Amino acid sequence: MKSDRMVIGAVLFLAAGLGLLFGFTNGTAGVNLGYPFSATKLHVDITTTGIPVIAGLPLVSAGALLLFIALIAAIVSQFRRPEPDHSPELPTKRQEPFEE
Repeated sequence: MKSDRMVIGAVLFLAAGLGLLFGFTNGTAGVNLGYPFSATKLHVDITTTGIPVIAGLPLVSAGALLLFIALIAAIVSQFRRPEPDHSPELPTKRQEPFEE
């Protein structure tokens, strides 16, 4: 079972969905540094409204689902034996006996 096409599809879906969600974002981000490292804070406020949310969330969820299926397919393919080549061996002219 090949998982390369599923990974490509998952990356395309995730990129389109996250591009829509983050491309139309109104928000802020801030970092506060403090001496005890436990006082250091990162605050990210993201707000996306309208059509990008309606289109972006299904694209991200479909991409995540495809990526999970591709992971399962890659794990399963590691434990499967390679399929033998079932090409019939046809006699060629050189393998036939010489007749006069």
